[in-house]
Amino acid sequence: MLALLGAAMLAPAAHAASVKRPPVTWIRGDGSYTKASRKPSRIKQIVIHATDGGSFGGNVWWLSGGHSHASAHYVIARDGEIVQLVHLSDIAWHAGNWKTNVKSIGIEHVGDTYDPAGFTIEQYRQSAKLVAWLARRSNIPIDRKHIIGHYQVPDPKTGVPSGGRSHHTDPGPYWNWKLYMRLIRRYASPPPPLRVHTTTLDPGRLLTGIVPWHAVTSGPKAAHVDFLVDGELLWTDHRAPFSFGGARGWNTTQIPNGRHVLAVRAVSRTGKSSFSRLVVRVRNHSFVVTTAGLRSWQRVRGRLTVHANVFGARTAGIGLYIDGRIITRDRKPPFRLTWNSHKVGDGRHFLTVAAESPDGRVAKRRVPVVVSNRHHVAKPKATPKPRPKAKPKPRPKPRPKPKPKPKPKPPAPKPITPEVTTQSLGDGQTVQGVVAWQTTTTGPVVRVDFVVDGTVRGTATTVPWTYTWDTAPETPGTHIATVRAMTVDGRVAEATVTVTVAAPTP
Repeated sequence: MLALLGAAMLAPAAHAASVKRPPVTWIRGDGSYTKASRKPSRIKQIVIHATDGGSFGGNVWWLSGGHSHASAHYVIARDGEIVQLVHLSDIAWHAGNWKTNVKSIGIEHVGDTYDPAGFTIEQYRQSAKLVAWLARRSNIPIDRKHIIGHYQVPDPKTGVPSGGRSHHTDPGPYWNWKLYMRLIRRYASPPPPLRVHTTTLDPGRLLTGIVPWHAVTSGPKAAHVDFLVDGELLWTDHRAPFSFGGARGWNTTQIPNGRHVLAVRAVSRTGKSSFSRLVVRVRNHSFVVTTAGLRSWQRVRGRLTVHANVFGARTAGIGLYIDGRIITRDRKPPFRLTWNSHKVGDGRHFLTVAAESPDGRVAKRRVPVVVSNRHHVAKPKATPKPRPKAKPKPRPKPRPKPKPKPKPKPPAPKPITPEVTTQSLGDGQTVQGVVAWQTTTTGPVVRVDFVVDGTVRGTATTVPWTYTWDTAPETPGTHIATVRAMTVDGRVAEATVTVTVAAPTP
């Protein structure tokens, strides 16, 4: 049974590199050993000895330099210090049996064979670490057949396990073999390192909107997992299964479009960490709201109907606000918003159409309008006068000859509709610094306003219609740029594009 357990504990070659040798002091002398060229594969056993008294320094001196007709590869002090006396490729004289010496390594422990005090826990730990490293180095099974006490070495004459030629009994009845073998197995098979990998995001993936971002760890239990974007910590999850934002996911609209480096860092309870990095691309369209049947400074009488729509993302509804107060909301497309202007006083009011996307972005269009209902109240009908009494009909006079009908006048020519034909800003263009904003129109246009996000930035009254726009005071990001052409009789034509203002260059 022990043999089977030891065979099961043999780790693959990948584990051998992960087992480290404990600190060892090298003191090599001449004398009681045989020079050889043993390869690690020639070593089949490890023999455990006890020095039977003496100090650590005294035993090191006695077993090195030919002071005795015996030696050992290692000597371990009671505080766990390890000294190596013979190279592993050479044969130490420690077992009292040449056949055992040729294929084994001898390890001496400072202590008495029959001392009830036994051996220290530091001796057990350091010796177990050394034996675990030797076992992995030479692929020795970790069992009591291959890791033996001196008393198990066969007598060279009889072949009976009896402590070699001199019938030694060390390490004795107080050596704790159960503890020792458990420590060796633990050190020979260290736990796998903490590792982390993402499960929902792949390198090079194009991300849009809100995406789920989960991570799975292996090895020791992770105390928490950090989620980083471009080196900045955005989220920490302390409970498995680890994910960004819990069930809400990661909102990619909060960062600029382009290439970004994502990292997941798992941290164990001991403070050790593991990283997993990947590069993704983010591309989100600007979220804007558009309207039809609504223009700046238009006169409103009675009911006003506004048709609205959104671009760049979905929305759960569009709301209509008057002076910051919600009036109505439509939750299903096509979005149609109606307002009764009689419920407010005449004069200027600000009408705002707003929508929110599932990722939390808000798009607004704010337009000033003029309400004028007071001067258009319907006049009451006049009271009908009583009919006079009928007079007797006079005799009919002879009909005069009909006069020729006048020729109808030709209809007045229809006024030419104003139109904005071109403008220098393109839809989706990125602008920075000072921009020359130009436009061309048709029709009897007398004034052109250059409007940004519903606010007039400049006005031109002569051709060419030009405005020099300094974008430095603008907030970096998406803006609605509108060119509004007006005629002398109040007719208006507009052209709107969406531009992105870049941050000013330092």
